[in-house]
Amino acid sequence: MPRSSGFGRQILSSKILLILSLVILIFFSTNLVKQVINRRDLQKEVSALEEEINRLQGRNQELDSLIGYFESLDFVEKEARTKLNLRKPGEQIIIVEEEPAESRLTESVKDVPVDLVSGEIVILTNAEKWWNYFFKVN
Repeated sequence: MPRSSGFGRQILSSKILLILSLVILIFFSTNLVKQVINRRDLQKEVSALEEEINRLQGRNQELDSLIGYFESLDFVEKEARTKLNLRKPGEQIIIVEEEPAESRLTESVKDVPVDLVSGEIVILTNAEKWWNYFFKVN
C-alpha cells in the first residue's frame, strides 16, 4: 500500500497532470467566454428589437386613429365640402377671390415717395415719414 500512495502522489505532482489540467481549464474558459459574449450580443439584439416593437406599436396606434378619422362623418363632410363643393341645405357659400399680384404691387409702389423733378425714389428717414404722416396735408 505504501507504494500505491507514492505512485498517486507522483502522478498528482507530475508536470503532465499540471499541463493536462491547464489545457482543460483553458478549453472550458474559452467556451465560457464565448458563451458570455454570445449572451451579451443576443441581449443587445433583443433590446433593439423591443425598441423597434415599441416604435412600431406607437406608429400603429397613430395609423389606427388616422383610419378612425378617415372613416368618421366629419372627414367625409369636410372632403365633400372642399373637393365636391357640396353644401348643407340653407347654407350659403361665399367665395373670396384674391386680387392679382400686379394690383397689390401698384398699391405698395404708390406709397413710395418719388422726386417729381428727377423721377428718382426719395428715401425718407423714419422721423420724416412720421412728420409727413401727421403734418403733411394732401
